[in-house]
Amino acid sequence: MTTAPSRTAGDTPAALPKLAAFDVDGTLITRDGVLTDRTAAALEALADAGVMTVLATGRPWPQTTTVVRRARCLTYAVCLNGAVVMDIATGERIADRSMTHTEAIEAAEITRKLLPDVHLAVDLADGRHLWEHEFAPGMPSDLLADLQISRVDDAIAAVNGAVLTWLVHAPSTDTLTVVSELASEMPLGTEIRPSGLEMAEIAATGVSKSTGLEIVCQRYGIAPSEVIAFGDGLNDIEMLRWAGHSVAMSNAPESVRAAADVIAPSNSEDGVAVVLEALLAGRSRNIATAPR
Repeated sequence: MTTAPSRTAGDTPAALPKLAAFDVDGTLITRDGVLTDRTAAALEALADAGVMTVLATGRPWPQTTTVVRRARCLTYAVCLNGAVVMDIATGERIADRSMTHTEAIEAAEITRKLLPDVHLAVDLADGRHLWEHEFAPGMPSDLLADLQISRVDDAIAAVNGAVLTWLVHAPSTDTLTVVSELASEMPLGTEIRPSGLEMAEIAATGVSKSTGLEIVCQRYGIAPSEVIAFGDGLNDIEMLRWAGHSVAMSNAPESVRAAADVIAPSNSEDGVAVVLEALLAGRSRNIATAPR
């Protein structure tokens, strides 16, 4: 049985939301990178009921294609934690929220100065990914298999286009410490936050999954109160707090679970499907105790 955190299951939607947003890794797919038949069917049923289904992920757009192919009902993808928003049906990039060249270079130089053992990677707006030779974080195997990476000696020197995000890998320092130590040092126009992987990320100020979702919502006149969001990572906390109704996976850290209305079974137990099936069956006020 799952349990509700600070808010209760009675606060879950009495009617279907207009938009449902799903984190990918640790939420929608299993640890092995699989979108199960049960979860795919639940997403299809939700879309058939008239709910817009949207991805909200730290992954770059090309690395969402496995999920998109399995769940053809998905409409938009908020990628790189809000830096890019894609219309899935047309393949059109409807938002691209990069740092200025000056902001990006200054932020990376400050990071290198304050974290001597740091290794950097950069996601460029033209779709390229530049990784320094020693940059070697843990990433989902399916993401690594598809990611087109160019290895460079110095990512800062190699930047020759608009920067969407920097990934900050400091082997001797945990992610939250990196964020805490660098947050006040970032130049105006940039911010550092957890990336969803075991490292921090630098992006333009105000870029997040929730602001990416707002771009989609504004297209259709959808209010945050009409959104349900699912997530498991530190990079999902703002989204979970922003959405009118929120679900954290049981495999999420305590701080993430505390930000949600409801705790679902883990991603290895089809937790998203459990919640969606209950919602579609009219048991929304009992989501927190929905049977597996």
